[in-house]
Amino acid sequence: MATPNAAELLDEYLIQTPYDPDRSPDLSKWKKLKKRQIVDLILETLGRYTWLREHDHELPDAHMARLNLRRLLLGLHTVKKLPCTEADLRTMLDLTVPLLGAISAEGPLDHVMEYIKTNDLTPELCHSLHEFQTHLTPQCSVGTDQAVRQRLYTLLWMDEWDELQPSKCWSESIRRDFRAMEGERKANWRRLLKHIRGNAPQNMPASWAREAAERLEAVGIDDFNRQLSHWFAPFRSGEPLPLTVRGSHILKGLIWYAAVSGDEHAKGVSLWLLDVKWKQKRNTEKVMTALCAFGVDKEELFERDLLKRPSSANLRQMMEKAFTGMLNSLRMFSNPGMEMDFDENMMVVQGQLHFYRLYRGTGRIERATDNAELELNWEAIPDQMRLGLNRDSVSDNQLMTCASMLRSDSHFGHYFRVKAK
Repeated sequence: MATPNAAELLDEYLIQTPYDPDRSPDLSKWKKLKKRQIVDLILETLGRYTWLREHDHELPDAHMARLNLRRLLLGLHTVKKLPCTEADLRTMLDLTVPLLGAISAEGPLDHVMEYIKTNDLTPELCHSLHEFQTHLTPQCSVGTDQAVRQRLYTLLWMDEWDELQPSKCWSESIRRDFRAMEGERKANWRRLLKHIRGNAPQNMPASWAREAAERLEAVGIDDFNRQLSHWFAPFRSGEPLPLTVRGSHILKGLIWYAAVSGDEHAKGVSLWLLDVKWKQKRNTEKVMTALCAFGVDKEELFERDLLKRPSSANLRQMMEKAFTGMLNSLRMFSNPGMEMDFDENMMVVQGQLHFYRLYRGTGRIERATDNAELELNWEAIPDQMRLGLNRDSVSDNQLMTCASMLRSDSHFGHYFRVKAK
């Protein structure tokens, strides 16, 4: 019996697993496929998702199928150590780019991170990663988006083909010197630098340290100390140095390597950071707190003005922000800006930009500014929001949902459009 291809597998999934918003699907069958089949199924799913977006106006329930495919993608992306080739990864990244904001960005990046454990970046793969980074949009949560960006920072710092910009960041000198290395020495340094992660926690994980020790041994402590002294020498110049976000991740990683080495010279060089002056202090906190690995406490960093001490004003701002958020949440359960005219069977809504009239019974929505009749801009509405809406008829519940969105028309106004006559 022939092995089903990816398109057949995807059809089988959609038939056997209808979308249920109240129940997570059982993906065990699909996650147990041969790993090569899983790679092909991911690519097929991305292609099918793209097709459904392109034909959204023709398919009333396209959003249901996309939500179902999104669940499948999330599950398949959790399968570890997939045998992705460079071509697979580039296709995966390129197909995901136009879908960013609708599907997770983490999955493709997870597979890239796994791939480079045993393979090197190429100009073509870096190009796809740069495109991915350029089009990355906030999604799921702020934390998720930040973690993806942090990993991309250090991953693309290893791009050996893009132009160096020494005026942008102190760490460009490391990239310059690394590119000039040759042979086995360059390979060992590449492995050492690739181990630095942008999404590393505040304190050094034991698992990271164990792997770092092996990579540091391959480089050799003498070569490591020599390069560290060269790269950190500007810290004692007294001149303000530029530091980007990605450069701060690299610097933190090198300090951790120095701590892993247990070498007194490496420790002494790392402590030169106590004398450094930075142009962009906002990028330095993670770097300075890394010195805690050498017993430098935060109080000393505060005294040297290398960390900004939390002030009562900052605390007050945090409390005010939290209080404002709480008030906004409470307002979601009340109806300020909405008034019922029972004689007209109409609701008047005060948005941030316009006033609106919403008529019960007919479902008609008018913008008071110009009396234009509005309708849902169905193609602009995210799939998850569509579950509570009907694009062909308007119930009282849906009218209330529309009213809630129009109260915040500066944010949700593009979910409506002027109805064609």
